[in-house]
Amino acid sequence: MWGIFKPSHGASKPQILPIHDHILKPSSFSVDCTGCSETKNDADGYFCFECNFYVHKECAESPLEINHRSHSHPLKLRWCGPPGYSDKRCCLCGETLGLLVYHCSTCNFSLDTACARKHEIPSIDYPKAHEHRLHLLAKRVSFPCACGEDVPGAPYVCHQCNFMIHRDCLLLPRVIYITRHKHRISRRYFIGPGKFSCKVCRLELDCMCGGYRCSTCPDYVVHLRCATRDDVWDGIDHYGKPEEEEEIEKPSEVVDDNLIKHFSHEHYLKFNEGGLVCHEATHCSACALPVYYYPYYKCSVCDFVLHKTCAGLARKLRHELHKHTLTLRPNTNPDEEHGYNLFNCTACQQLCSGFKYVCSKSCDVQIDVRCTSVKEPFNHGSHPHHKLYLTSSEAKFCGACGVKTSTVLNCVDCGFVLGYDCATLPNKVKHKCDRHFLSVCYGEEASGKYWCEACEGEVQPSRRFYTCEDCSTTLHIKCVIGEFTFWRPGTMAISRYEAEVIPNDFPSRPYCCMCQLRCEDTTGIIYISGKYICSSTCLKKFVGRNITHSKLPSLEQMLSEISYIFGFVT
Repeated sequence: MWGIFKPSHGASKPQILPIHDHILKPSSFSVDCTGCSETKNDADGYFCFECNFYVHKECAESPLEINHRSHSHPLKLRWCGPPGYSDKRCCLCGETLGLLVYHCSTCNFSLDTACARKHEIPSIDYPKAHEHRLHLLAKRVSFPCACGEDVPGAPYVCHQCNFMIHRDCLLLPRVIYITRHKHRISRRYFIGPGKFSCKVCRLELDCMCGGYRCSTCPDYVVHLRCATRDDVWDGIDHYGKPEEEEEIEKPSEVVDDNLIKHFSHEHYLKFNEGGLVCHEATHCSACALPVYYYPYYKCSVCDFVLHKTCAGLARKLRHELHKHTLTLRPNTNPDEEHGYNLFNCTACQQLCSGFKYVCSKSCDVQIDVRCTSVKEPFNHGSHPHHKLYLTSSEAKFCGACGVKTSTVLNCVDCGFVLGYDCATLPNKVKHKCDRHFLSVCYGEEASGKYWCEACEGEVQPSRRFYTCEDCSTTLHIKCVIGEFTFWRPGTMAISRYEAEVIPNDFPSRPYCCMCQLRCEDTTGIIYISGKYICSSTCLKKFVGRNITHSKLPSLEQMLSEISYIFGFVT
């Protein structure tokens, strides 16, 4: 708040100073100075009761004009802040300027009052960055910094070897870990001869500039600024620390040729080759997708099932989706603290109920195992250049569905963008509209019109859709992949309720107890406390309102449903 205000014992009587229009009363306070923005405990200063203006005594009594060693022209005191054309930073310390500023309008040179009181130009010995003493060039100049960015500013200079560097780049860490690479990478202010591309943004890296480089994999190079991005680096400098090998925990132990003990389940799992029978109704507990013809492990005691590939998921994972190591957490038992509950995937933003990777450092990150299966370079059939990368954390419009997505994969050749929800669409799925498998078609030119077999709406052939290669059946993506596709069948814990996702295969689709509309999602509906719920939106309303009865449908709706079941016409 305002801090501690009390009269100053050493200050003089109230007076008018050039820096302010009102009478200033001597006082001591422990708040930010309006002039220099610094806080000094019980510092003598001046306070204006009319406009809550407070300033240190030494700032208030600053001379109106000074000559400073850092600049060749006189500097005049401004008490209304830096001019609008300046970058509003002190040319010596780089901090944001307050209201009191010494400024040269000829050179656009500014100092805060603290630096103006210092007579020496800053210079430092910083062996982590350079072997010689570095001196601040107190002048706004454009120069080639080691980071490769030609940003105007006041650089630190080595007069012995003509080395120049930004103040921020000077303090960059020497040795870091990033989750995109298995080894540590070290900072170098000169990469050396060769042709390189940054392994984060995938753009060209000038060999005459600096970067982070792996000593084990010499072709692995990252821009200085890319490697230290907040979404890439965990903020720890490992310089001087021994490199430790991360302990690998096996996800399962082999009991015999066809039997394993998986860490996520209390019973043994038996291997099944698959391929003979299509297990469409059997869902994997990890990815929540049907088993189909794929090899899988199944518990002989209960209904727990894992695809063979899902059974081999690493328990610890370094992935480009997060800057910390991720830990695999099963989602199998609603009675446990971290049990079978729905979670919102950080990458694809979809509600999921399978296994998830969570941050080992307690960040609020939960990533579905399907999204962690997408790794760089990602080869996708929707794009002719195939290789897609996670180059930035900026939200963009997906080139497949047209929706703005927070986490996207990019093509560095043409700028094509693909969201994680589209990148993780199952390539092969089954649907009741066709007896064959449906595959994703990523758009094609067509003279005629396509129609969805599920909703009978028009399908835009230029957009992605599901199709049967044998029957030429076409379906909207949303009619095949619904809101409940990645929710495992069976009982789950939602708030204090027990809920179950069941197939929406009734002769007449039931009414949602919240919106009073028919449940249109063909992938399933929620059955909770004897009621049907059509979507996650209605589910949130149900839990939030603590409903105990559902509203009965109207007489017209009941007659319509009875007529539909028995084939009558009303």
